[in-house]
Amino acid sequence: MSLSYWDGAYRSEKKIWGRRPSEIALAAAEFAAGAKLETAGRRLLEIGCGYGRDALFLAERWNVKATGVDPSAQAIEMARADLGKNPAHTVEFRCARFQEISDGPYDLVYAANLYQILPPAERGEMGPLLEKLLAPDGRLILGTLSIRDPEHAGKGAAVPADPGSWIDQTYVHLSTREELEERFGFLKFDRLYEREFLETRTGGTNHHHISWILIGRRTGG
Repeated sequence: MSLSYWDGAYRSEKKIWGRRPSEIALAAAEFAAGAKLETAGRRLLEIGCGYGRDALFLAERWNVKATGVDPSAQAIEMARADLGKNPAHTVEFRCARFQEISDGPYDLVYAANLYQILPPAERGEMGPLLEKLLAPDGRLILGTLSIRDPEHAGKGAAVPADPGSWIDQTYVHLSTREELEERFGFLKFDRLYEREFLETRTGGTNHHHISWILIGRRTGG
């Protein structure tokens, strides 16, 4: 999905999914609370942060120093406009592609709904890069659409030589458990499960989704 598409979407629709945190962020918060995960003062990186709603939510909920990165200048402009909601100044936003990040290690890396819009080559780059960016014992929290997602599965045209990918109005990739286990095999998984939910959009429509929630810890030095 092109950068011009997202710049245009943010310019015309503004906060497309509203101000509340995403379902992936809520799942992350639930896991951290249940696991009694120590987060205060840690470094959090969100890749594909959009207009910043999840980074701001998690920074406040977890008391972390958060960095949100997105290639859309329009999204980052919107995110920075909301920094007044984080008076402790523990959140920063950068306009960049995730492949350009090099200032790790981070204790927590969070990626919601990014993997599913990446073409095959960039999906292949994601795992090795995150392995480098994560500190030892750092955690990756990733949400991406399942192959069973009712909103997109079988809709539009299948992409040749790219199993699980479809083009309707836009490109989307739907993942299997086996794909994620292989792609992020450098992790020891805490959880890998499907979560079904309705995603509210500011245009008044609800999207019915099934997403994988992957939470895993980087082992080794």
